[in-house]
Amino acid sequence: MRVDLVEPKSGELEYAEVEGTAPAGKGYWDPAWKSYLSLVVSEEHGFERTGYPVHATFGVLAGYLASPDEVRVVKAERAGADVLYREVPSQVYDVVTWNDPKVLAVEEKDAVTGEKVVRYHPTTTFSVAFLADVGAMKKATYLVFYNDPGAAKPAYPSDLVVTGGPGLRRTVENSFYKIVLHEKSGVVDKIVEKTTGITLEHKLETNGAIHWNPDVYAPPHAWYHISDWTAPENKEVVGPVFYSRNLRDKLPQPDGIEVGIRYHFYAGSPVITVESVTEVARDTFVQALRNAEVVFNAAVFTKAAFKRDGRTEVLDFAATKMHPAHAAVLRPDTPWVSFFDEPKGVGFAALYLDLATPNLNGGQASLQQPFIYIQHGLWFYVSRGFVYSFGTNNQTRMLPVAAGSVYYDRNAWIAFPYPKGQALGDYLDARYNALRWPLAVHEDIETYAESPEGWVVPILTEPFEEGVRDAKGGKERRK
Repeated sequence: MRVDLVEPKSGELEYAEVEGTAPAGKGYWDPAWKSYLSLVVSEEHGFERTGYPVHATFGVLAGYLASPDEVRVVKAERAGADVLYREVPSQVYDVVTWNDPKVLAVEEKDAVTGEKVVRYHPTTTFSVAFLADVGAMKKATYLVFYNDPGAAKPAYPSDLVVTGGPGLRRTVENSFYKIVLHEKSGVVDKIVEKTTGITLEHKLETNGAIHWNPDVYAPPHAWYHISDWTAPENKEVVGPVFYSRNLRDKLPQPDGIEVGIRYHFYAGSPVITVESVTEVARDTFVQALRNAEVVFNAAVFTKAAFKRDGRTEVLDFAATKMHPAHAAVLRPDTPWVSFFDEPKGVGFAALYLDLATPNLNGGQASLQQPFIYIQHGLWFYVSRGFVYSFGTNNQTRMLPVAAGSVYYDRNAWIAFPYPKGQALGDYLDARYNALRWPLAVHEDIETYAESPEGWVVPILTEPFEEGVRDAKGGKERRK
C-alpha cells in the first residue's frame, strides 16, 4: 500500500509504503454475503450492558437485498492478531421499499454541465433487532450482512414463546416470566414470576388488568382507562429476539383523546418495555389525566420501595394511609417504584426511563403540578398524574387541558425474585442505569457503485408563480 503526501505550501511530494499479507479467509465472515455494513455500539455512561436490546434501521439500494431472510448480524471481536466472527440471533422487521416508476422516469440535466442528474434509486429500508453485550465504557462491532439471494431463512434458538388465544389474548413466555395479555383490551392482564411461581394480578375492578392507564376523568362522563378498551387497533411483530404489540384507540369520552401503547418483550430478559402516547385534540376540562399506572391486588405484596433524594425508602403498607389518601407522593422524576414481599421472595418494579410532554401548537402540554403517587386499598397501585385535581384536597376543580397536548413516556417493568445478598435499592439502581442510558450506535455503510460521485444539488423550490413582475419561477431555474 502506498500513500502519497503533498506538502500544501511547497508542493513537495513524499510517500509512505507498507506491505502485508492478510490471513487467508479471516478478513471477511462469509464471501457468500456480498455486502455488509458495520455498527459500532458504544457504552458511554459507565454501566455494563448484557443482553441490551439494540434496534437499528438501514436503507440499502433495493437491488442489493432480495429478501429480509438473507440478513445476518455478526459480532466481530479481536483474538490476538486475529478477528473472530460470531453470528448472533437477530430479527428483521418493518421492511419497506421505495420504487416509484413515475418519479424514477423523470429525466433531469444539470443546467451548467448538461450531465444527467441522478436523484433517486429504489431503496429498501429495514429494521434489525439484536441483543448486545458491551462492557462499561467499551465498544463492540456488529456487522450486518446482506446481498446473498441464496441464503436460507435463519432459525435461531430462543426462549421467547408467544401463543394465541381468543380475541387479543396472547401468552408471552420466556425463562423469567409468563405474561397474559387481555383478550378484549390487549393490555397486560397478569404476570407469573417463574423463579417463585407467584402470580401477580389485579382482578378486582372492570376487566381486572394490571395495566390500567393512560386514563381521563372528565365529568359528567365516566372515568375511562385503556383497560376499558374492547377492540383497539392491534399490530404485532413476532420473532426470536422480541415480541411487540402496538395498540391504538380513542377513549370513549370525552371526544378527541387518542392513546397509543407499545410493548416489547425480549428473549432472555425479565424486562418488559412499555411506551404510551396520549394526544388531546381539543380543549378539554378534566379532574384527572394520568399515565403509567399498574395495579395489583393485596394478596402478594406488603411493602413498597422508591428512590428519593438519592436514597432508597421503604414503605410498609401496614402503617400507611389508606385510600382515598395517598400512601406516598413522589416527584415526577422519581427513577423507580417497587412493590415487594421479602418473605415470599418476590417483587415488581416500574422503572421510569423517558418522559416528554410537548404541545403540537407550541410549548408544553398542560401540566398542573404533576407527581407520582402510591395508593393502598384493596389493591396497591402506582400512577403518574399530569393534571389531577381529583387526587388532591380540592377534588372538585375542573382543570384545563389544551388542544395539542401530548404525553409520552417509556417505562420498564420487571417482575423479579427478591435479591439475596444485595440491597433492593442497589439491585434496582443497576437495572435502571442499564436501561435508562441508551447505547450509542454508529453506522458505516459502503458507497454503492450506482451512487453519484459528486454533490447532488438539492431541490430547493417547486415550480411556482411568485407574483412578482419579471421574476423567474422555479420552473425556469431548473431544466
